[in-house]
Formats: sequence, C-alpha cells, structure tokens
Amino acid sequence: MWHLTKLAVRSRIVTILLALVISAVSVWAFLGLKVELIPDISFPYTTIVTIYPQATPDQVLDEVTVPIERYISDKWSDKELKHITSTSSSGMSVIMAEFEYGMDMDAITTTINQDIGSLGLPDIVAELPGMMEGLQSNPQIIPINMNVMPIMTLSLSGDMSPEQLKQVALTQIVPQLSSIDGVLRVDTEGGEKDEIVISPNPDAMNQYGISLARIYTMLGDDYTSLQGISSAPMGEDGAVLADIATISKSPPPLTAITRVNGQPSVALQVTKTDSANTVDVSDAVNERLEDISLPDGVVLTTILDQSDFIHSSINQLWEKAIIGGVMAVIVVLIFLMAVRASLITAISIPLSLFIGFLCMRLTGVTLNILTLSAMIIAVGRLIDDSIVMVEVIFRRVRRGEGFKEAAISGAKEVAGPITTATLATVAIFIPLMFVGGLIGQMFIPFALTVSFAMLASLLVALTLVPALSRLLGKVKGEATPVSKDNWYQKIYARALSWTLRHTVAVVVIAFILFVGSLGLLTFTGTSFMSGAMGEATITVSISLPPSADIDATSAATAEIEDVLARNDTIRSYYSTIGTSSTSLTGIMSAAQGGGGANTATITVYLKEDADLTEQTDIINRDVQGILSNGVVTVSGEDSGAGMGAGFSTTSMSLSVQGDNQEDISRVASQLMESLQSVEGLADLQNDLTVVLPKLDIVVDPEKVAASGLSAEQLPLLQQEFAFLMSGGTLPGKSVTLDGEAYPVYVKGVASNLSGVEQAGDLKIGYPQSVSLANVADISIMELPSHIAHTDTMLSATVSAVITEKNVGAVNSAIQQKIDQLPDHPGVEVVTAGIAEEMNDTFTSMGIAILIAIVLVFAIVILMMRSFINPLLIMISLPLAVIGSIPALLISGQTLGISALMGLLMLVGIVLTNAIVLVEMVEANRKSGMSVAEALMSGGKTRLRPILMTALTTIFAMLPMVILSGSETLLSSELAIVVIGGMVSSTFLTLFVIPSVYSLVHRRKEKKVKAV
Repeated sequence: MWHLTKLAVRSRIVTILLALVISAVSVWAFLGLKVELIPDISFPYTTIVTIYPQATPDQVLDEVTVPIERYISDKWSDKELKHITSTSSSGMSVIMAEFEYGMDMDAITTTINQDIGSLGLPDIVAELPGMMEGLQSNPQIIPINMNVMPIMTLSLSGDMSPEQLKQVALTQIVPQLSSIDGVLRVDTEGGEKDEIVISPNPDAMNQYGISLARIYTMLGDDYTSLQGISSAPMGEDGAVLADIATISKSPPPLTAITRVNGQPSVALQVTKTDSANTVDVSDAVNERLEDISLPDGVVLTTILDQSDFIHSSINQLWEKAIIGGVMAVIVVLIFLMAVRASLITAISIPLSLFIGFLCMRLTGVTLNILTLSAMIIAVGRLIDDSIVMVEVIFRRVRRGEGFKEAAISGAKEVAGPITTATLATVAIFIPLMFVGGLIGQMFIPFALTVSFAMLASLLVALTLVPALSRLLGKVKGEATPVSKDNWYQKIYARALSWTLRHTVAVVVIAFILFVGSLGLLTFTGTSFMSGAMGEATITVSISLPPSADIDATSAATAEIEDVLARNDTIRSYYSTIGTSSTSLTGIMSAAQGGGGANTATITVYLKEDADLTEQTDIINRDVQGILSNGVVTVSGEDSGAGMGAGFSTTSMSLSVQGDNQEDISRVASQLMESLQSVEGLADLQNDLTVVLPKLDIVVDPEKVAASGLSAEQLPLLQQEFAFLMSGGTLPGKSVTLDGEAYPVYVKGVASNLSGVEQAGDLKIGYPQSVSLANVADISIMELPSHIAHTDTMLSATVSAVITEKNVGAVNSAIQQKIDQLPDHPGVEVVTAGIAEEMNDTFTSMGIAILIAIVLVFAIVILMMRSFINPLLIMISLPLAVIGSIPALLISGQTLGISALMGLLMLVGIVLTNAIVLVEMVEANRKSGMSVAEALMSGGKTRLRPILMTALTTIFAMLPMVILSGSETLLSSELAIVVIGGMVSSTFLTLFVIPSVYSLVHRRKEKKVKAV
C-alpha cells in the first residue's frame, strides 16, 4: 500500500486537487441525502382485516378466519412464515401474518390480493365495499412498514360542528396538501356526519305493543326538528315515538370522534411516498399550511411532526460530532505540540466523513439517527490512520530526513499495519449481513456507514496526509539524529522493563481481570434496545363494557380529559373515541386488537422538560378510580417504539395455546395470578375470551306460516328481524336541522333485551303483529366475546410492560413462574414479544462476534504472513472486555444491543494498537535487536501513536456519554462500552502483549542460541 503514498507524494498537486474535487462532489452528495428517522426497514408483517356484518365470533372464525389462516399456512412454508395470529370478534376478523425477515412483502401482498377472492368467503364480505362508503376493499390487506405510518398528524378545531370542520378539511386543506410532491395521501378521521339515532326501549315497546316495523312504517319522510320526529305518532292509542325510544343526534356506527385538548376536532394524517424525504415533505407541508386561509375561529394544530424529532436528534448528533472531532484534534495537538501537524491530521475527519456521505448517496443509504450516530462513533477512529502516518513522518523529519523521503519511508513502515487494522475493523461488520431480523435490517446501514468512512480515512491517510506533509514547515528538533525520550516514554520504559522481568505474573493478572469482568455480567443485567425512536408520549387507553355506545365512551373520555387539563406538564393531548372501519388509523387499531365504540385512546404529549416516567406514574395515579364501569390503562413510550408492528422493546407477551378453551382459560388465569408477584411488571393484562350470555333468536318458517301474518308481510319479516338484531339506516327518512338533512338510524333492540320472556313479548310485523315467540325460537346462548388463534391454535395472550432496566432478569423470573405452573397437558405457554426477540438477537449477535473474530484473525494472518504474531495480537480482544463490562456497571447501563454493537466494534478498534506495536517489534528484530531490545525500542516508539489513537477515540465518544439530549437508538451504551474497552485494552496492550510476545519469542531465541 505504500506505493500509493509514493505516487501521491510525487504528484502532490494532483493529489491535493483531486481531494478538493472529491470534497466538492461529496458536499453535493451530502446535501442531497435522504433524511429519515431510522433506516428504511421492511417489516415482515401483513394484516388481513375482514368485516363480516352481523356475524358472531364463531361464524367469523369458521367462515372467514380459518379459511384465510389455512390458505396462508399452506401457501408459505415454515421457513418463510414465522407466526400467524388472529382475532375473530363480532363482525370482524383480524389476522396478522409474521414472515421471516428478508421475504419480499410486496410480492406476498400481491399474491394474497390475487388469491383471497377464491377462498369461498361469504358473499356479503365481497359485496360490502359497494354498500359502505369509504371501504375500499374487503378483506383489506395492510402491509406494515414505516412508510404507511403518517409523518404528520394535524388537528382542525374551532367554532364549528365536527361535520363542518370535516368539510373545511376536505375542501380547503386535503386538496392543497395532496398536491405536494412526495405526499402519498392525506387521510381524515372524525367529523363524520351525525345521524338521527333512535334507540328503542324494549319494555316500552312491549307496554304499547309496538313493533319495529310499525316504528319505521309510521315515521314520515322528513322532519324539521328533533321535536318533530320525537312527536311522530305511533298508533291510535296516542303513543308517540318519544314514549318508546330515545332520540338523539349522534355519530353513526363504525365511526370515530376526535378531540384535541378536549375540543371537537378533525384529524388529518399525512403519509409520504416510499421514495420521499420525510424532512422535505414535512417542510413543504408546513410551508403550504401558511398559505391556507381558514374560516374565522378555526385553528389547525400540529399534533405530531416526525421531522421535529428528526431535526432535534440530528442537530444534537451533529453537535456531539463536532465537539468530539475538536477534542480529538486537541489530543493530537497536545502530543505533537505542532499546530500544522495537528491540522493536517484533522483534515482526515471531515474529508473521510464527506467521502462516506458520498458513498451513502451512491448506495442509497439514508441519513438518519443510526447512520449519523455511526459517523460520530467513527470520528475518533477516522483520525487514527492519519495520526500514525503524521507521527511517523513527524518523527523521521525530526531525525533529519527530507519531507518526501520521510513520507515515503514512513509509509513503508506503517502502511501495512494501518491497512491491516482498518480492513480488520471493516471486516467485523460482514457477519451483520447474516444476523437477520430487525437488528440486521437496522444495523446494516450503520455498518455500511462506518465502513465507508473507515475506508475513506485509510485512503486519506495513505495519500493526502503524506502529500500535505511538506506543509509541516520547519519541525523543532530537525536534523537531530536521535531524539530523546519524553517524560511519558521514560515512565513507560521503566514500567515495561519491570513487566518483561515478570511476564508470567502480568499474564496471570490479566487473565484474572478478564474472568472477573465476565463475572460482573450478572450485575449489569441485560436489555434489548434502549433509546427513543420518536417523541416521548403517554397513552391513556379507555375500555368500557361491550354494550357501551360511542356517546357513553365519549362522556367517559371527557372525565379523563378533565384530569389531563389540570396537568401543567402536558403540552397537548389528542383523543380518539371509537373506531372508524374506513380509516387507516381505525383499521390499524383493529389489527392490533383494539377498537370499537366502547374504546378510546388519548395520546398525551409532554413539554420538553417533563420526565416521561414520572408523569406516567402521576397520570396513572390521577385517572384510576374515575370510571366506575370501565378500565383505564396508562403507558409511557416513544411514539416510534412500536414501529407500526405493535413491537415494543419493554413488553412481555406470553401465548397460552391449546385445543380446549376452558383449559386455556384455566392455565392463563393461573399464569396471571403467578405473575402478580414478579417485580418489574406493570399493566398485567390478558385477552382471555370472555363468555357472554346473549339472546339467540332464530326465525322458524313453520311458526311464521302458522302465525296468521298476511302474505304481503312475509317478505318484510326478514328485514325486520335484521333491524331487530343489529339496527340500520332507514331508507328515505331524514330530519332537517338548520337547513341540513340527517339520515335516521334505528339501533338494534336485541342487545338491550334482558331475557327470553321479554324477547318473546316483542311484537313483530305491521299492520298485523304477533309476538316474537310465535314466529321464532328464543334461547340464551353463551357466546365468546372473541376467539383468538396463534399459529392456527386457540390461544390467550398474557401481556405486561417491563418497568425494570434489567429486562433479562425480569424475563428469567417470568420463565421461572411458567416452569412452576401446575401440569397442564394439552396446553403450551409460548414466549413471544421481547423475550423471543432478545433470545434470537443475542444468539445471532454472539455468533456474529465470533465470526468477526475469525475473519479479523484471517485478515491479520494474510497481511502479516504469519500465524504466531496474529495469534498474539488477538489477545488484545479479551483485554477490551476487562474495561467494557465494569464501565457498563459503573454507568448503570445494561448489556443490550447497543452494547453488543460496541463489543463488535471493539474487535476491530483495539487490534490497531496491537498490530502497530507488534509490527514495529518485528521490524526491530529484523534489524538485529534481541527480543527484549526490540520490545523496549518498539514500545517507546509506538507509545505516542498508540496513546494518541486511543485518546482521540475516547475523547471523540465522550460527548455521546456526557452531553444531555434526546436519546437515540444507540443511546450511550455503545460509547460507554467502547470507551471502557479502549481504556483497558490500551493500557494492558502496552504491557500484556509485550509479556506474551516475550514468553513466546524468547524461548525461540534461546533455542536458536543453543543451536
């Protein structure tokens, strides 16, 4: 590689001009980089949501869920399909298929879309999109990835009704935003037009002997007020509609109410195209919003803007990168005491970074919090090759060599070692290609970014740095044949001399420290992935009994909103009551097991200085006990944690599977009770199938024939029965309020019936009526609230939030409780969620680290053309662990994915010092020195570059640890591991490597002398 240096020095002007051109092109590439929150990730999930009106959970399971499950299971093999889970509830089937990472999800989605029509699903399923406005297809196939998640959520509120607000949104805002380049679509939620809802009272209907058919037959076609329809006569006995029903103006079924800070609103969600830049699209949307004129009293509020978090995170990362780079240059300046030499060295940092950005642009890697963090982490290492090169040139010039001679001969001395060290550092990332899973997809861009920058730094060190060496000017001490040892070299020489006399003791001490550091792992604990992927939020979930309508849920939500309004640390809160079956948000809510008129979600956004954990506890305490007939759960998270797939890094999920629902329920209940005593678990829940008593009404054709109803009434009987069970909109009926016509909706009566006797007394038919008992068989059935499947087996899921930092310890305690359960033949408790992901990832990362060590070893062997010396160099690896694990323990961090990445990076970083030291010792021995002399001379010569490279790496990473700011996915764990490892490996390498080298080569030396 030194020939490249020779060429660069002899063509110095060309080299400098070429560097300037590359710099300019790299800056252009950097300015055009796509900016995102995290790397583009293809999540291997797809969701199939099917609406099946009026169907019971059993019907949904048998006629929709099972055929689709069977199709997916048969279509894809076990190696392609990881899990398939489903929930069959009244009127809806939700199936989530999880494939192995690396599968082509676009092709899978296309295949399912093509085949699903041939599965023999009920006719109403296929016909429903034509009957329900806004429903595009049924079933709906929804692939889960970051690009289908909104990058912005806006809220329109003000002195208008929700319906009017929606019209403003649809006519004045949506068309404007949809025309912006990069915007895929703009969805709205809330503000659906109200209907006049008639809620019949079964007792009153029986008292007056009025049937549903009589109600909608006696109603006129048009009314001008609620009072008018309330006074509609229902018969000759003087009864009016208000006597037998409640009349209100309310949202229709399968819609959602949205509010911001307790005020009615309409939500607008902006989704970008796959190729668009998140920041650019958000900026364009914000710019367009400034030009939109809204009616007086109407306000458009930004609830979520993903670009804000991206801007904040990236700006903080840039600050840390600049501070780290400056600190690294200061270290060089202190050691060399030469401003020009320090500046030449410093050039390698920005130039290597920008060349790295150029490579990112060419390969399609985006600029995000992971890749920018990679650049920060690489800053300290980017200067290492240049430090070694400048130091050797600097040293040779001081000995009297000319600049060109010093540059070329210096390159001959160090080109091999720094090339070997850099290639070894890059090679450690190759195994990440095979880790797979979420971590593989996330960290491959990280690895590519570091590799680009590292290779660029090597190129700069071998070409531009030597070419600029003439700018060193007159070096103090020039023409001094032998330079004197400085103060730290003298201290090291005395310590190394003692070490070489006690080599065995030094090696034994190092081994004891290594074993002891491994023992500290039991105290550090383990976790998965810390740090935020979005703005920190608190989610308040409200669930009322299944019979609750959207008005009752809205009232309950308002009580919680009143509590939130009194909290000064809350910036804003956004409420969604109910679920819309035609909006993306509603469908995704259903896909993740939520939704329904009896549910609501409030997303709370805190002020910048608020503590997420503290406020989560406070809000949880304040809202408990407010609702007498509902459940309120509070959880704190970052808004990107789920990444669209319901995945959380602090969740527990256990699947209880079997063939018998009663056995599953028994084991799940035992598990719930057992887990109550596990410390570190909060919000313990289960989705056990609840069996609810429900009236089963089946029309008997023979009874109908014998009932005496006229032949003209018989065709209408089935329609009346459908209205009785589930309600519906009355065709041709409306109420005009303030000049606007509202449809009339009659709610079903069956859900409000108290028993068989009351149901039997209901009147059926008009003008001639008979009791329902005379035309139907009526009974009470025990029907499940929903039916859950996991991998096509009946299941129940037990879930909780892990509040302890040591996630691994909590998972171990959970497993102990599972093992202690009474025997449960036919039922299996399967670990899912974070525990499964941690086990898979830690295993993969462990294998990756081992493979990286083997690859590095092979590279060092090839470059050094030796086996013994590379083996000695590899001893520096365990020396890094001696500092890494205690550093985690002292800082209070756990061993997570970030820490494992740090250990993986150390495999390459710590070898640099050992390589340059051993190469120097070998060169000294070839010149005729003994082993001891070669070690003493080589150690003193290499001491300065070793200390400089180690300290620049350490100081460059310090800002990641000590500076406050938003935590990123890598957080400070990786920097702590690297800093701790560098401290221990640098110090010990200077003594342990010479000790081991002496033990091995002195024996050879003695044998040679003996011969």
